[in-house]
Amino acid sequence: MAYPTNEGSTLSGTSNWAGADLANLDELALVDCVRSGENRCYDVFVRRFSSKVLAVAKRYLRSDADAADCFQDTFVAAFDSIDRFEKRSSVGAWLRGITVNQCLMRVRTNSRRREESIDHLLPDFDEHGQRVTTFEPAQSSDAGALIDQSNMKTAVRSKIDQLPDDYRMTLLLRDIDGYSTQETADILGLQVNAVKTRLHRARSALKTLLEPELERLN
Repeated sequence: MAYPTNEGSTLSGTSNWAGADLANLDELALVDCVRSGENRCYDVFVRRFSSKVLAVAKRYLRSDADAADCFQDTFVAAFDSIDRFEKRSSVGAWLRGITVNQCLMRVRTNSRRREESIDHLLPDFDEHGQRVTTFEPAQSSDAGALIDQSNMKTAVRSKIDQLPDDYRMTLLLRDIDGYSTQETADILGLQVNAVKTRLHRARSALKTLLEPELERLN
């Protein structure tokens, strides 16, 4: 990965990191180190956060190749904007936001088809408004609650990947990565009510996809 020189940084040239023990810097000092333009700081920064960035990229993108590209794009974007990092959040949270945005851009670029329907995965109701299928796979409809059960982790990940991108991304943002409804709406460029509707449908569809696995485990 080619690193920027950061010649325009306000901190460039103000510190000498040549003899510093970079591996043991705390994350905010490491940010200052990167801002100085010292090449070794970039290497340490990437190594420090690479596993977390790649994990997020793989969660949002179905292709390992896309995840690898997103990994690269995330650090390029992070280094380009590191002078604007205000240290009010953790570096990990800041990088996660950049990674999610990079993933969303890639998903939108790759998506050339209209929104897929999940109506076939949603519950049916009789003429009295009662749900025809009474199966309840978990007390919580939150996908995060299901994924915390280790024996369900692989199944949940697999079934989430079967959802159309619009629903999958909403579910990942809200239930797996823990963004609030408002934050999810802001990230996706949607109204809050639209996010709530999409999330409810995504959770219902996920329940339907998980029913065979849950019946087997129970």
